Amino acid sequence: MTDQLKIMLGIGAGAILLLVGGVFLATRQHPPTPTTSVDSNLLVHSDSHQTATESARVTLVEFGDYQCPACGAAHPVLKQLLAKYGDHVNLVFRNFPLTQHKNAYAAAEAAESAGEQGKYWQMHDLLYDRQSDWAQTKDPTAQFVEYAKSLELDPDKFTKSLQDHKFITVIQNDLSDGNKLGVNSTPTFFVNGSQFTGNLDQLEALLK
Repeated sequence: MTDQLKIMLGIGAGAILLLVGGVFLATRQHPPTPTTSVDSNLLVHSDSHQTATESARVTLVEFGDYQCPACGAAHPVLKQLLAKYGDHVNLVFRNFPLTQHKNAYAAAEAAESAGEQGKYWQMHDLLYDRQSDWAQTKDPTAQFVEYAKSLELDPDKFTKSLQDHKFITVIQNDLSDGNKLGVNSTPTFFVNGSQFTGNLDQLEALLK
């Protein structure tokens, strides 16, 4: 082996050690942080829709959009987690209809209008389970009324609530809180007062 080759191999080995060492230090100095603390007063209100009580071990707040494909994909996973952990987890849903989803606001109104008759979560589930049926329609109102009938709601009362935009203030308050919290995409989750930034597999680890 020539002296020149020895020098080149030595330089190469040194560079690899520096690279590995740099990655290791970067990992040690900047560990993954799945949560960021926020103002918890903006997360849950007395009229917020909740699956359990505030005494639950974990409060999971979702800012969601009923027309959002990512929210639709997350929905069955969340249902599985709620079924698995029961009343230990309190899911709170806050409306955050994005402007690019033309039917999202109307869907939020449909959920709130169903809630007026005691069927909020049932309508919530229907809207996500059948998202592909109404998301791209010109006017989803007729489909929402059919969902209301399937839930045995008073269809006239439900329809009037939609026509009067009865829950516009509720939805606007949710949007306002989300904006103050820095929400800019859906779904955005908060776990026990801290923003969650990981994936759904990591989310379950925080619910145990």
